[in-house]
Amino acid sequence: MFVRRLLSPPVIVGALLVVMVAIAGGFITNPLPIDTTVWTDFIELRTPAMNTFMTGASWLFDPKRAVALALVVAAAVWWFVKKVMHALYILGSVAFSGINGYIIKHIDSRPRPEEAYRLITEDGYSFPSGHATAVTALIVSLVMVLTMTRLGRRLRYLLWAAALLFIVFICMTRLYLGVHWVTDVIGGFGVGLGSSMILAPFMLRPNALRWVR
Repeated sequence: MFVRRLLSPPVIVGALLVVMVAIAGGFITNPLPIDTTVWTDFIELRTPAMNTFMTGASWLFDPKRAVALALVVAAAVWWFVKKVMHALYILGSVAFSGINGYIIKHIDSRPRPEEAYRLITEDGYSFPSGHATAVTALIVSLVMVLTMTRLGRRLRYLLWAAALLFIVFICMTRLYLGVHWVTDVIGGFGVGLGSSMILAPFMLRPNALRWVR
């Protein structure tokens, strides 16, 4: 059973995603043209009110706070769904993605954008984005659990659409604040999604990734 799940499509695809992000990060230590273009566009959009809003939204999904947030979400899931493994899956996804992201950051060692244009203070390496990694793992794992309940097909589509929009929004806050390149947040999305996919067959039922039936 373990080997079958280890060789299941979600695990293989998820592992490939994480590995591909790690490899790609080694080739893009310098910003790509799309990085500088998008980064400049976001800087030109700044206003005092938007600066405050984006800073607050980004603060919530700091990788360290994301673990605490995952604990709250997992507790709520356990309370309402009454399945311990579903709650542990959410916690495991955030923790596992964080570990993968940390390792990749220190392997690729990509510097952040120029400090003079950042709205907040950030240290550490840039690729992949820890915020993008954490929010993707948390939201994907949560929606995975919710779609395993008795929801209609239309509601499942709406949940996934809302999840994607929220993930994109949090990624945009990092670009707006000037602390990441666009390829950083794309990499973070890949690590978060891949990590959640790897754990799904082990902590949920084997066919958990059949979201819409």
